[in-house]
Amino acid sequence: MLDIEPQAHFDRLTQLVAQLLKCKVALISLVDTDRQFFLSQCGLGEPYATNRETPLSHSFCQYVVTSRAPLVIVDARTDPLVATNGAVVDLGVTAYIGFPIMTRDGQVLGSLCAIETEPRQWTSDDLDLVAKFARIAEDEIALGDRAVAASVRANASAILAREYHHRVKNSLAVSSALVRISAKDAFSIDEVVATASARLSALANTHDLLMSKSDAVDLKELAAKLLLPYCSPGSRADVEGPTVLLKHGQVTPLCLFLHELATNSAKYGAFENHGSVSVRWTEDNRKNVDLRWTEELTNSLDQDRTTGFGTTLLKIAAGQLDGRYTSRWVDDHLLVRLTFPT
Repeated sequence: MLDIEPQAHFDRLTQLVAQLLKCKVALISLVDTDRQFFLSQCGLGEPYATNRETPLSHSFCQYVVTSRAPLVIVDARTDPLVATNGAVVDLGVTAYIGFPIMTRDGQVLGSLCAIETEPRQWTSDDLDLVAKFARIAEDEIALGDRAVAASVRANASAILAREYHHRVKNSLAVSSALVRISAKDAFSIDEVVATASARLSALANTHDLLMSKSDAVDLKELAAKLLLPYCSPGSRADVEGPTVLLKHGQVTPLCLFLHELATNSAKYGAFENHGSVSVRWTEDNRKNVDLRWTEELTNSLDQDRTTGFGTTLLKIAAGQLDGRYTSRWVDDHLLVRLTFPT
């Protein structure tokens, strides 16, 4: 909320506080590490009304934040806590009430305060009113937080919906490719049906396995089970590396990463063209994994397959692993490298 434009609903609060308490100034102040920003102000002189901030050298509200308690001052000029504060001379702050504004989890953001330029003996009714308006300010801030969170969730849902749509289309394409692969060496319709059904069932079982895992997943088990359904007759996948236990949050992006490579291979590459795929990895003493996908081809291949949405998905998956990936062609080999911390 720091530096946002003035908000009418917050301005109404400070105007009401100033009107009901018949005080010169009312503020909703957010305290940062080196300044206070006025989310709303009523009655401040210039240039403070326009700038909507002061350094902490001119802040009483900072003490509300550090103490996590209300601050009541009758005459700042004689109060040892604030007598030398710049707000006394430069802003004319003399009498002050400030109540903390907190988040739902107990973090103190700042204060709602009332200010007079002359000494004032604040009454219990004055204190009660400022306290209640501080709670209203908290509610308004919480509503704003929920609105932002709802917007973020809506955007995320839209992204997931688009990704789900793509994944469904891709799964249908993979299924079609598996059926075509099954038909290549078959001598009858029954054999095609049996072979294709077995591969599609293996693919479904792989996804079921991944969805059912709630604890750590072994990288070798994940890679082997994920690649098995894609291998056509005459092609092979070699999976080898030390034991690496993936955290639950790492399984999905790594599954997406390997799934995208395997899908492309089944549609256009080694798994389609009787080649071989090698998936090997090492782990250093800092628990960083260096995974390498090497795809050997026996037939020519359109190397442009490594561009477009597939590349974007690989980058996203690598980013979700806090890692990075590279892809390049060397002669008739596709070399993909993924590094990420466990």
